[in-house]
Amino acid sequence: MYSFWKILNPKFLSLGFWYLILFSISDLEFGILQLNNYKGILRLCIGSCLLVYGSYSDLRTREVSNVVWLVMAVSGVFLASVELFMGSLSLFQVLKSLIVGAIFVFLLYILNFGGADVKAIISLSLLFPNFPLFSALHFHLPVMGVPPLDIFVLSMLTNSLLFALLSPISLFLYNSLRKNFSPLMFLGWKVEISELRRKKNFKLMHEIEEESGKKKYIWGGIEPTEETLSRLEELERKKRVKEVWITPELPFIVYLTAGFFTAAFYGDFIFVLLRIVMFVNI
Repeated sequence: MYSFWKILNPKFLSLGFWYLILFSISDLEFGILQLNNYKGILRLCIGSCLLVYGSYSDLRTREVSNVVWLVMAVSGVFLASVELFMGSLSLFQVLKSLIVGAIFVFLLYILNFGGADVKAIISLSLLFPNFPLFSALHFHLPVMGVPPLDIFVLSMLTNSLLFALLSPISLFLYNSLRKNFSPLMFLGWKVEISELRRKKNFKLMHEIEEESGKKKYIWGGIEPTEETLSRLEELERKKRVKEVWITPELPFIVYLTAGFFTAAFYGDFIFVLLRIVMFVNI
C-alpha cells in the first residue's frame, strides 16, 4: 500500500496531471456543483499538490526535484496555449504574469534565495496567468474577490511575505507565554541542549565559550553540526550550559505555499486591507 507522500511523488503526479489535462477539454458539471472555470480548478489542483510536495521535500531533505517545477511549467504552458487558442485568455494577461514573476525571481536571486524558490515562482507565473475561479452553491473563491490587477503570482508573493513578516510576532508571543524575555525573543526560542538532536530546520544563535560558558550572539546563526552538538552536550554534562537559543530556518517555499492557498481561497491580503481602509474613510 502506498503512503500519502509516495502518491505525491512527482513521477506519479505527472501521469495523473496529463490525464486531467486531457479530460479538461470538455465542460464539467456534477449535480449541484458547477465548475464555471474548469481550467482554473485544474490549475489549482496541480499547483496545490506540487507545492505541498515541494514544501515537504524541502523541509525533509533541503532539496526539491526539478521534475516538480517541470510538470508545473509544462502544464501551465499547455493550459495557457489552449486558452489562448480558444480566446478565453489574452496574451497581455500571460505576459503580465510572466513579467511580475521575472521581477520577483530577479530580486530573490540578488538576495541569494534557494533555487527551488526561484523555480517555483517562474513555474507558478506560467501555471497561473490569472486567478483560478471556483463557484458552488453561490459560494465563490477567492472569498474576497479578484484584485484589479488580476496577477495571481503577485498576490501569492505579497501574502507569502506577510506570513514571513508575521513570524517574529509569533515568536514574541510564544516567548512571552513562556516568560523567556530577551532581545532575541523575536528571532527564536530557548530549548534544552538534550532536545537539540530531535529538532530539525534550525540554527544556533550563540557561540559558547568552553571555559566560561559565556554566550556570544552570531549574526546568521550557527549550523548544528555533529561537532557543535557534541561540544554543547559536553558543556551540559559539565553543568556549564543547560539551554540555548535557536532560530527556525524554514525554506521560503513553505511561506510560498501558505501564500498560494490564502491567495487562491481567500484573496489578496493587501487588496483587502486597502478596501477596509477605503471603507473606514468613507
